[in-house]
Amino acid sequence: MSTPTSELRTIIERLPFSVDDTTAANDAFRRWRNGSDPDAERIVDMWTYCYICRYFLSKSSQGAFDHASDTDDLTTRAYRKVLDNRDDVRNPDRYANWVSVICKNTFFNYTRRDQFSESIEGEGGPTLTAETRPSVAEIGFVREALDEAIDRLPQYLQKPARLYFLEDREFEEISDAVDKSVATVRTYKHKAVKQLRTDDRLQEYVDRPNI
Repeated sequence: MSTPTSELRTIIERLPFSVDDTTAANDAFRRWRNGSDPDAERIVDMWTYCYICRYFLSKSSQGAFDHASDTDDLTTRAYRKVLDNRDDVRNPDRYANWVSVICKNTFFNYTRRDQFSESIEGEGGPTLTAETRPSVAEIGFVREALDEAIDRLPQYLQKPARLYFLEDREFEEISDAVDKSVATVRTYKHKAVKQLRTDDRLQEYVDRPNI
């Protein structure tokens, strides 16, 4: 998914509203969800892609990435996470905020990729605050807390949860590893999030967006 700045600008110009107009983005998402506008899904997809791409281009311009290809990789990863999970967004008025959280946590995971992996993402679930980079000691504590919380899940959820949250595996990879369909793996992921978000030890280090 390689999008030069000039191409991104062209896509942005095709949007019926500004990328910064999150109210309009939420409204388009609502129209798509209730089926009242046959063109709304295309608009939502365009806005989502433009927002995510611009977010990571901005990080790139600040020198945040080790390699030029990281911008493209993170844009693809964040966009895929949005597509994988947005059917579960309960409140259309929070869609733009939810996309923003996905971007922040995808970037945050990148900055701590060598220390501990994925936060508990997904609509309605807890997400590690992405505004500041934690200390090494805090990182170790959170990984330990997440690892122990996964150990307390029902046995059938433990391996999928570990692969998703701690090893950053895609649904297709987890499907192969546990010999279950991708749809079943998605269900396992949502069940794991529901239980992990109630874990007392994780609450000190998670932020709950009201989505």
